[in-house]
Amino acid sequence: MRILWILLCLLLAGCGGSYTTRTEETGYKGKAKLDAYLAATRFLERMDYTVISKPGWPDLDNVSVMLVPASVLATDAYVREVKEWVEGGGHLICLLENAESYHDDWRRSGRFSFSDDEEVPESLETWLKEVGLTFSSEGGKVEAKRLQVDEASYEVFAESSIGVQKGNRARRAMAQADVGEGIVTVMTDARPFRNRYIGDNDHAELLLALVAISPYEGSVAIIRDGGLSLWTMLWQHGWPALIGLLVLTVIWLWKNMPRFGPMRREDEPTHQRDYDHHLEALGDFQWRLDKGQALLRPLRDSVLERAMRLGGQHHGDVFEWMAQRAGITRERAERAMTHERPADPTSFTRVIADLQQLHLSLT
Repeated sequence: MRILWILLCLLLAGCGGSYTTRTEETGYKGKAKLDAYLAATRFLERMDYTVISKPGWPDLDNVSVMLVPASVLATDAYVREVKEWVEGGGHLICLLENAESYHDDWRRSGRFSFSDDEEVPESLETWLKEVGLTFSSEGGKVEAKRLQVDEASYEVFAESSIGVQKGNRARRAMAQADVGEGIVTVMTDARPFRNRYIGDNDHAELLLALVAISPYEGSVAIIRDGGLSLWTMLWQHGWPALIGLLVLTVIWLWKNMPRFGPMRREDEPTHQRDYDHHLEALGDFQWRLDKGQALLRPLRDSVLERAMRLGGQHHGDVFEWMAQRAGITRERAERAMTHERPADPTSFTRVIADLQQLHLSLT
């Protein structure tokens, strides 16, 4: 104990009392944490646009512009509805990487954390290929420092692992195509429009320019995500707890489930005897007492009483009469009724068997 106190004093004496303060960004709180496009929504509202910001699929009536993650357009039904809407004059701004609202912009260090590769849904890719827009991931990531909309250039910073091409042009971070009376704009990196980065460079002006080139007036719909399932959210935000729970569940099942070869416990010694042991002890006592006469006498009396009731005394030789009814010889019937003290257990067993046969024949 004294050595521990000495070590503690030396440790305290070696501490200089200095410390370093470090500030680390952890992201937004409240509504801004749930809605990655909250700043974009309020910015467009300041510009006198009516904005609908929600997860899931919107009602496209009276909507002129729709910002939507490509992952939402993963079914043929959604793609058909969007196709008809765009051909009627809608402006679709399709965002590929880092588009859904639940992505965390602070999960990695650096100005622009490079996201995991995204895949374009097959239904969406087929439709965009028909209008002249194709995707390619060959040649490394695509970076953009300036983007052009309606002959105006905007300073941006965007990078993605996949590029979009219009016809035979080079891979870019953004491309547009006219479809019917509407427009399709594909932007492979959605971060310039998210809360953390919309205030950098000309990101806000770029968003405003894209909304302004829409053919018709109407509301602007911003789709934050395609409706995240509970299990997906739990895995993304609480996977350590889920793994721990899974391990505990496996251990509990291993401990409590029946085994193919269950462990056999050693039986505790007991002084209680089974019923057959009591019968064996009782038979041994009766045999040592009087060779079983106490057991034979009640059975013989019962057989003789039944024979008298059935008129056996009127047939002269009662043993002969009982033997005929039981199907045994007269000698066996007489020995069963009169033999005293059988010599051994075998003889005793034979006498009991004959008495039982006589008893059943007189029933």
